[in-house]
Amino acid sequence: MKIRLLAAVAVTAAVTLTGCAVGESAETDGGYPSKALSIMAPGSPGGGWDTRARGIAAALSECKVADVDATVTNVPGAGGTIGLAQFAKKQGDPYQLMVMDSVTMLGGIVNNKSPVDLSSLTPVAGLSRGPSAIVVPKASPYRDLKALLDAMEARPHSVKWTGGSLGGPGQMTVAGLAKGRGIAAKEINFVPTAGGGESMNLLLSGAATVGVDTVAELRAQLQAGELRALAVDSAERVAGVDAPTMKELGLADEAVSTLAGVLAPAGLSKEQQQDVIGLLDKVRQSSCWKKVLERNNWTEDWTPGDEFGKVLAEQRTQVTAILGELGLGK
Repeated sequence: MKIRLLAAVAVTAAVTLTGCAVGESAETDGGYPSKALSIMAPGSPGGGWDTRARGIAAALSECKVADVDATVTNVPGAGGTIGLAQFAKKQGDPYQLMVMDSVTMLGGIVNNKSPVDLSSLTPVAGLSRGPSAIVVPKASPYRDLKALLDAMEARPHSVKWTGGSLGGPGQMTVAGLAKGRGIAAKEINFVPTAGGGESMNLLLSGAATVGVDTVAELRAQLQAGELRALAVDSAERVAGVDAPTMKELGLADEAVSTLAGVLAPAGLSKEQQQDVIGLLDKVRQSSCWKKVLERNNWTEDWTPGDEFGKVLAEQRTQVTAILGELGLGK
């Protein structure tokens, strides 16, 4: 659900894959991949994109999907667009992959007026969706989402929200909730951050009233009782999180659902695109990847190739409209 420009920071971690002729998934028949893969996570180490990139690399290794090395590189900043600009230069190379999620990166593109758009890259596959939660600090007087929205409706600026980058899915969800209460976008008090750690500090210190982030990012503090969930954006209630779904609360339309996946550079042939799709298909069927999904409360949403490209194009229109209402991306 939903910037300050930061200097690009490259943090590279090599994941050495143990060679094995036969793995849990089918062997690559001596074709693709025949050399090391590079996976870019255009966000900070420890974040959702980083977790996804390292999960793919670990699945390749531990479940022996391919007999090659994989390197994960972090290039954070500007909603993913700093990494995106670097990645776009790697045209025609099927050994360069980038993880992302649709709404966050599209929000970064629109908000930062990025000269590189996702339509210029090669869509590989959508992989998963992850539930988000609306949370408050344990000392908060708000016991449910209705009470918090009532307070925001009465005094919009008194409720300080946080949850990711400017124009990201968190802010878009807040914009939808505000609109449902007749609150103008310009009245929303939203504090953007560069990542989950910064948002968490704002919440735990009491500097923010309420936050929106993925359950995976929030789970430790929820389990420790430092945060209290008011609602989750998911099809069903999330195990271990004592909160109703936004659908139960009649607010499903206000949430912005983001599809996480993988892109390759522009200039790939159809055959190369199918090779990369095939590799990711093997990864997602491995028990290693299924454990990554379970650990992070992600739901599989396999959306390969041009179907993924179509989703990105449709969400580009949605994101542009929402951010226009917020006065962003103009």
